[in-house]
Amino acid sequence: MRRGVPGKLTLQKKMTILLVLFILIPLSLFGYLYYENSIRFVSDRTDQETGQVLGLVRQNVDQMLKEYEAQLKTIYDNEEVITELARTSGKSGGTAETSDLINRFLRNFLRGKDDVDSIYLYTSDGQMYFADFKGSGFFVSQYEAHAEWQRNVKLAGGRAVWLPTYELPANRYLPKATQYFPIGMQVKNVADVMQTLGSVYMNVKISALDRLIESVAVSPNGTLLLADGAGNVLWHRNPEAYQVQLTGIPFYSEMMRSKQPFSTHRLNGELYRVSIVQSSYNNWYYISLIPQSDLNAQSRDLRRFLFVTLLFFGVSFVLLAWWASRFITRPVRQMALAMKQIHKDNLGFRLPATSDDEIGLLQSAFNSMRGRITDLIQEVRIVSEKEKEAEVRALQAQINPHFVYNSLDTINWMAMEKRQTEISSMIAALSDIMRYAIRPGEQWVTLEEELQWARNYAYLQKMRFEERFEIVFDVDPMLLLSKVPRLFLQPYLENSILHGMEDVEAGGLITVTVTSDLTTGGIRVLLADNGSGIPKDDLQDIMHRRSRGIGIYNLDDRLKLEFGSEYGVSIHSSQGAGTIITIILPRIT
Repeated sequence: MRRGVPGKLTLQKKMTILLVLFILIPLSLFGYLYYENSIRFVSDRTDQETGQVLGLVRQNVDQMLKEYEAQLKTIYDNEEVITELARTSGKSGGTAETSDLINRFLRNFLRGKDDVDSIYLYTSDGQMYFADFKGSGFFVSQYEAHAEWQRNVKLAGGRAVWLPTYELPANRYLPKATQYFPIGMQVKNVADVMQTLGSVYMNVKISALDRLIESVAVSPNGTLLLADGAGNVLWHRNPEAYQVQLTGIPFYSEMMRSKQPFSTHRLNGELYRVSIVQSSYNNWYYISLIPQSDLNAQSRDLRRFLFVTLLFFGVSFVLLAWWASRFITRPVRQMALAMKQIHKDNLGFRLPATSDDEIGLLQSAFNSMRGRITDLIQEVRIVSEKEKEAEVRALQAQINPHFVYNSLDTINWMAMEKRQTEISSMIAALSDIMRYAIRPGEQWVTLEEELQWARNYAYLQKMRFEERFEIVFDVDPMLLLSKVPRLFLQPYLENSILHGMEDVEAGGLITVTVTSDLTTGGIRVLLADNGSGIPKDDLQDIMHRRSRGIGIYNLDDRLKLEFGSEYGVSIHSSQGAGTIITIILPRIT
């Protein structure tokens, strides 16, 4: 038989390959799973970090806005201003003293507030007071253009309201366009019945938010912006973004509808990981947009680290596997070389034991085996010489079977001359039985030959038991040339005669019926007697093979082993009702 490639490998190479496979397969599987999950891992980590950054930005901005709101409410600390506004409320116009008092308060309010550009106070009767180094024209135009400011402030009922960002174009005071985000609040007469006295608007420079947010980076190419619930951009690094209305962008609408803190959206053909945090203070939204390319760059770093790690561990494990296999197989190779020395009849070679482990035990056992082999060789030589002597003696004492046949034939002729026909018939039957039983080389014979032997055997047994029973053969002549095991009937016929007819004085009957078996297509042999039967306990011993009848089991084992479980021997018996033995044989021609 040709050996495959594994059969040609040495034990060390086989062990090395197995160890490498046992180590690298789980390692590769881990690497594959890690590689597949790297994007998700990076996305989750980025979401977590972005959420923390947005939460911190929201906290800082809320704190700043609350401080501005607290500063705006200091108007209530000036009782003169509140009293003067209450006194002139409902009148067509205030006095010069009133204007001077309120304007002076507003100018003082701006002192030390670098990020507060201007403050305006509108009374309920339409009077305007302000503190603005640029003059009132720029803000008034914005105020008149945004009627929703007044509505929002009025709906707030005295609470401070942060309004959307607006832009003042470049002018002689400002070299470039500047963004402001105003805060508005109704002024109430807290000393009376909370009568509305007017509204105050404070304009905060966008630089206040720049200092808090501009240096915050969510990713190398990520974007951070602030927006209100109406989709107005409140802050962005790019001034042009203030002109964009987010409600017209699909990702913003989906984000507002789902309200998920983290989601993935496509913007301008590119995927972005979007994170959103809402402020409970003024309902502003803090939004970060991280392009998928940034996430991929991070995952590439992870994958590169994974590849280097796997390569390092892979090489280390291969070297370790090679060293371990060499360490284990080296004593085995030494034992193989020692066996070759034994094969070359170098029985004096002794293998030194190098350890106390299993290999060392094998080496010690090998040395013991070598010594035992030497002793056995000597014993075999002695026994061989004695066997030769015994064979010579056996040949001298051997009786030639032909001598037995010739002797029986002589006795038979003498019986015939004396006209002892029964003795002659018995001797002839015995001679045929012996010749059939010891005939060499034939394990399978024809059914006709087996039945002839059975008839001779039955004849001798009938004569022995003085014809207390009859043996009847009923055979399908179509089966006579079929092959059957030689002497397969002997143990069962013998048991039926010796045990079944033991207590029968007369009228015993043994029938041997041979027919075709319809189930298997083989031969069915039915051996039935009307003898004393088999006691229940003895039958159980036979069925469970606890009795000594080896011949009974031998045929059953042989048939099942060679031809299958549908062939074999079965026994049915009950005490006092006889015994039926069924033998199913294959039909062989």
